[in-house]
Amino acid sequence: MNKLKKFLTFNLSHMTCLFISLIFLAGVVIYVTLPWLVDLYIDHTAVEISQSTHRVMISMLYSIGVPVFITLAMAWLLTMNISRGKSFVKNNVTYLRVVSVASLVIAVLVQFFSTFLKSFFPFIITIIFLLLALLSAVFANLFQTAIQYKEENDLTV
Repeated sequence: MNKLKKFLTFNLSHMTCLFISLIFLAGVVIYVTLPWLVDLYIDHTAVEISQSTHRVMISMLYSIGVPVFITLAMAWLLTMNISRGKSFVKNNVTYLRVVSVASLVIAVLVQFFSTFLKSFFPFIITIIFLLLALLSAVFANLFQTAIQYKEENDLTV
């Protein structure tokens, strides 16, 4: 039973790292081909978009892409540490704080660009990334507290 539990944990953490890596690679492909993908989207929908709205959409997607890649990189590093059995280390706290700040930047950028676009969808994305920023900040504080307890426990033994 213990070997089965260890095998499942090993596979889940490595599968998560693989999944994040695949998302990162797909994001790079999308980031490079973004102007053509936006044109393809506009051609296959019945939405009429002006040239200025088209430029705003592309600049919004490019500017949001950088903090998204930072968030994915930090999530990959965090899952790699956890898969190595280093859950409560100071690097994980740093990774979670970077994810929190990057999520906040994404929320602010989406909210800024939503003033130029007439859609309700950016407000939903803003709320999602604000919640992600809040949750990652809470988890960073939780990990920091766990690290302090771990260090105190190591000193008493």
